[in-house]
Amino acid sequence: MRRQRGLALIVALLVVALTAVIASALMRGESLWFKEASNIRALSEARAATDGAFRLAAIELTEEGRHDPIDSLTERWAQPLPRFPVAGGVVHARLLDAEGRFNVNDLVVAGQPVPAAVAMFTRLLGFVGLDPALAQAVVAWETPPGSPGGGFDAVYLGQRTPYRAGRQPLSGVSELRLVRGFNAKMVHDLRPYITALPLATPINIDTAPALVLAALCPGLTLKEAQTLGNEALQNPFASEAAFQAALPHGVVPAYQAGVQSNYFLAHVTARFGGLVARRRALLYRAARGQPTVILWQEALWDHRHIKRGHT
Repeated sequence: MRRQRGLALIVALLVVALTAVIASALMRGESLWFKEASNIRALSEARAATDGAFRLAAIELTEEGRHDPIDSLTERWAQPLPRFPVAGGVVHARLLDAEGRFNVNDLVVAGQPVPAAVAMFTRLLGFVGLDPALAQAVVAWETPPGSPGGGFDAVYLGQRTPYRAGRQPLSGVSELRLVRGFNAKMVHDLRPYITALPLATPINIDTAPALVLAALCPGLTLKEAQTLGNEALQNPFASEAAFQAALPHGVVPAYQAGVQSNYFLAHVTARFGGLVARRRALLYRAARGQPTVILWQEALWDHRHIKRGHT
């Protein structure tokens, strides 16, 4: 009898333990489900918020173009924007002039290298501290098949993971990582000074950083370029002629320059329910007063922001 009671007690304890394990697993699964649902909702809200921010940026650029004949860093679109609250989250946005950077797709036009663009990119690489010979590698990457100097497929097909040269304009700055001689760090170092746009673009001298101005004007030192950039921050150049008048004697731009821009980069960061989402978009304003359109947008990264307590 005692053995039967002892066995019954053991069975009862096992049933209780098993029930507790099952209940715990169910609760954990339910908790994970709620977290996943919360993440999906936060991501959806973040995407909606960034879409709205991009549209607002497009409206701002359209309005700015109707009233100002030039595009400079003194304008409202170029000012740092404070984080503004929206329902359930916070959004922060900033606009950059894509034409204040060198357009790597200017290197090859209609299947032919553009000597002035190649020379400027060569100088820019040197200012950044990279091998100037890398300019020719990009030219070869962009040159279409059948054109002299294009392709170099054998170089890329011989890699551990074979691939072919692009043989067309770059789809984005990140594509440079595939070009012979480049790596991720080099592209990261170049990114503030270059862009990859679908059409040939002049350098906006009112928004370009000092390194780009120095590469634009052979003979201009970085210190002199920095001085010109500081002047543009206070009193933007009204024309290319005004910029040339401010250059040291004998120094002239060796590549196309201007004071108006059509392409702009928008960067937006959104925080919703612990989720941090970053996206960017390329905006295009065909002419002053015409509506600005969003050519493309992409996610940079999404992650959960975890608050850690003090230990």
